[in-house]
Amino acid sequence: MKLRFELALEKVGELSKTFLILSNIKRLKLLLLLHKINPSSSADIHRLAKKDGLYDNRETTYRALEDLVKTKLVSKFYDEEKKELVYFIKNKK
Repeated sequence: MKLRFELALEKVGELSKTFLILSNIKRLKLLLLLHKINPSSSADIHRLAKKDGLYDNRETTYRALEDLVKTKLVSKFYDEEKKELVYFIKNKK
């Protein structure tokens, strides 16, 4: 997985927040996990994260996913048919 950031003086504050969120090893591993199973429901992501020893509580996994959404690397939507939140990596090629 490759991440690219455009460094511009106007975006230094935003990038600083992104790097702070990505400085956590568990959130980085969660991002890599999502990269493998993109897109996926929060329940499926938690099940795999728990299996990999990242997070025990579903709420902790949810908060980590929401932190990744704040970085704008991950997006989410509500699947009306399945009635669950689905997370996906933006611009995955």
